[in-house]
Amino acid sequence: MTGPLLSVSDLRVHLDTGGPPARVVDGISFSIRAGETFVLLGESGCGKSMTALALLRLLPPAGRYASGSITLGSTDLLRIPEQAMRDVRGRRIAMIFQEPQTALNPVLTVGAQVGEVLARHRGLRGAAMRDRVVELLDDVGIADPRRRAEEFPHQLSGGMKQRVMIAMALAGGPDLLVADEPTTALDVTMQAQVLQLLREIKERTGMAILLITHDLGVVAEMADRIAVMYAGQIVEEAPRTEFLGAPLHPYSRKLFESLPDESRRGAPLAVIEGVVPPLNTEFRGCRFETRCERRWPTCALLPPKWIDAGAGRYVRCHLHDPAMRDIPEGVARAGRAQTAADGPRQKSHAAATLIVRDLQVHFPIQRGILRRTVGHVYAVDGLTLAVPPASTLALVGESGCGKTTTGKAIARLLEATGGEVRFDGIDVLALRGAALRRLRREIQFIFQDPYASMNPRMNVADIVAEGMVAQGIGRTAAERLQRVDSLLHQVGLDPGAKSRYPHEFSGGQRQRICIARALAVQPRLVICDEPTSALDVSVQAQILNLLRTLQEELGLSYLFITHNLAVVRYLAHEVAVMYLGRIVERGPVEEVMARPRHPYTRALLSAVPQVDPETGRERIRLRGELPSPSSPPSGCHFHPRCPVAEPRCRERYPAAVSVGPDHTAHCHLLAPP
Repeated sequence: MTGPLLSVSDLRVHLDTGGPPARVVDGISFSIRAGETFVLLGESGCGKSMTALALLRLLPPAGRYASGSITLGSTDLLRIPEQAMRDVRGRRIAMIFQEPQTALNPVLTVGAQVGEVLARHRGLRGAAMRDRVVELLDDVGIADPRRRAEEFPHQLSGGMKQRVMIAMALAGGPDLLVADEPTTALDVTMQAQVLQLLREIKERTGMAILLITHDLGVVAEMADRIAVMYAGQIVEEAPRTEFLGAPLHPYSRKLFESLPDESRRGAPLAVIEGVVPPLNTEFRGCRFETRCERRWPTCALLPPKWIDAGAGRYVRCHLHDPAMRDIPEGVARAGRAQTAADGPRQKSHAAATLIVRDLQVHFPIQRGILRRTVGHVYAVDGLTLAVPPASTLALVGESGCGKTTTGKAIARLLEATGGEVRFDGIDVLALRGAALRRLRREIQFIFQDPYASMNPRMNVADIVAEGMVAQGIGRTAAERLQRVDSLLHQVGLDPGAKSRYPHEFSGGQRQRICIARALAVQPRLVICDEPTSALDVSVQAQILNLLRTLQEELGLSYLFITHNLAVVRYLAHEVAVMYLGRIVERGPVEEVMARPRHPYTRALLSAVPQVDPETGRERIRLRGELPSPSSPPSGCHFHPRCPVAEPRCRERYPAAVSVGPDHTAHCHLLAPP
């Protein structure tokens, strides 16, 4: 039997921060065999991405290798000169970065960027290089690859950018592909396509994959072996089936308990209290001890050993150490039971807080010196929905379908082209001046990227208080500061952090700051635009619990824009499925999720990665990309990608068909011929 392709032994990486070094990778060891998918799982801040960067010797300026070895085949990567390492990067080890928009050069065409790898590692030039670029783009499923090769990154969708990154990674023919959260910000259909692509490439080329993720559904679909990382250490390693069947470490178990799903509706999700400890801490015992429900005094005093649990499983926990004799009675149980609420809260049948009828948002396409309008982008094209008081309506669909534009038009952050938006009977689209400013207090927006939505030069206190100042809330600065402290405490942050700046917080903490900012002006409707899309499962559980608690305490209504259907199942009361600017199906969440009637809804649900995959579950693969909203297809907009389309689907747009109580869908197949 041949040895592993990659071996990492006792790797330690320190970041020099002026005080005690941050031990971001602290003594980890693992190996990856050729053709294997090895998954590194854990919360943000645990050291997963730094491990990936360490493999390619791409540490930040403050980083340094304290000890250990990284062996690729027979080559110790930490002992070769930088010139030799440049031949390894891209040729033997390639990396897909988490955010393709920032990883791609905005001033070079995608073809030129893929071509750079071919020139450096394959020696291709001219026509041969251009032909190979087209082949690679075609291999990763990009339609019309010759034309796309001449386009710039901003002209591509998020899924297409990620495919370009994969093409760049494959250009050198690597033995190992490091994929750092490659599907984090993608909708479920794009995620399914990217994961399928990675599986096919692995089977075709025999390359190994190191996949970094926090999505347990992705783990279930992709992994051969899993390593769970916490606070710079690997705390559990196991084959996929054994890990998914019964994780051993308390941290791994809590990750599973944090997952939102239908069975947990009406009850708070299990959360991991606290945060990952600072990695410049001098640890004495178990690093998870302060957050663990199964700890006892020994855990704080003695670091756990790396225990061989048999069947290829390893765990770093005193509970599984045969030498431990002082485990108190009852500690070995799984932890305290989940406290169920009285059941799912019934939605109010009072008059709707928000009513949207036939909303349209069309953006003009202007060309020429005189900027003449030559067409329109029909981003939202006749959308109708309603959000009752103290209720959550989830708006779901692929990236580019118009979800965010809808939310911004409702909040008057974009001007609507037509239609009607009424908030408690007030015509929102007709408001101007002071009346519109008062509306801003009633309707608040939580943006998808919390960091981009905050001024990096303002501290947290100023960010949260900014809306209060604009709306005249609070008589004095001291009174507003006191309310800032209260809001930070309400969203689970230390009020003492109010003097810090956005870059000093994790992604989950930034999202909490944005929630506090939205609550500062006491709104009644909050539009949440993908508020948990980039968060790991434990932080996501905290945010979802927070939103649920705030809804119950304050009577808030949510328009929840998301592509995470597990979150929809857990949090929403109703769901509206959007495709190319229009709602194609809507109804109570239990009804739509259990009995989807529109082919597009069925395809979305089938694409969701399952932690416990259903036996024989049908996977519906959609053809091609979402059509351009500047030139929507005739008839039903979905018919070019629909696996069951009929001739009439090309002729006219389908009317709404009632398929159950409060459940409608726009599909010709549901109506008589």
